[in-house]
Amino acid sequence: MEAQAKNTQSKVGLTPKQKKLYDIIKDFIKVNKHSPSYEELKQLIGLRSKSNIHALVHHLIKRHWIGKRNGANRSLFIL
Repeated sequence: MEAQAKNTQSKVGLTPKQKKLYDIIKDFIKVNKHSPSYEELKQLIGLRSKSNIHALVHHLIKRHWIGKRNGANRSLFIL
């Protein structure tokens, strides 16, 4: 029960950039049937560095909004 409450809390309160990235990933998967690359995300969100995308993606993974399969390209998915 406690783990479920923690899971629910982690999905609350994304920053504007996290929310924008989440929406971009969700829409991209819906249209293209596969997840975007970090380079595509960088261009779609308007950032200059893939390291910023990496950090935002890992925040979304940590907060249980998206998941990532290990060892595969374009492996993001919506939870």
